[in-house]
Amino acid sequence: MEDLLAHAAGLGLRVKFRDLGRRHGELHSSGLVVVNSERPVKAQRITLAHECGHRAHGHDWTNEHDRPRDERQANTYAARLLISREDYALAERAVGAHAGALARELNVTATLVELWRADYLREVGVVRLVG
Repeated sequence: MEDLLAHAAGLGLRVKFRDLGRRHGELHSSGLVVVNSERPVKAQRITLAHECGHRAHGHDWTNEHDRPRDERQANTYAARLLISREDYALAERAVGAHAGALARELNVTATLVELWRADYLREVGVVRLVG
């Protein structure tokens, strides 16, 4: 978690942990991120990485915005922050390409694995054909 806290600080964020009930976390316009202290550490890491993504993309919700796009950007940022190329390659060698198996190996969600993979393929210029 220290690596994520340092990353958040580098983005100008302050992080507090407290019970948020059903919510995982929240990002305040003041630069405060509140992470639910009652969630498992895995969920806390993903939440903090996600909120860092909102900050990095400048999502402030004061103007009209595209919420699905903003959430996808924040989740993709979180995926890239939590999954390195090296760790992904090692995990794939160990458990294969199934997103659920990779998620367990990498201690993230299958959604983040899928977003990481799609972002990586875009980055290297691979076009996937459907059909």
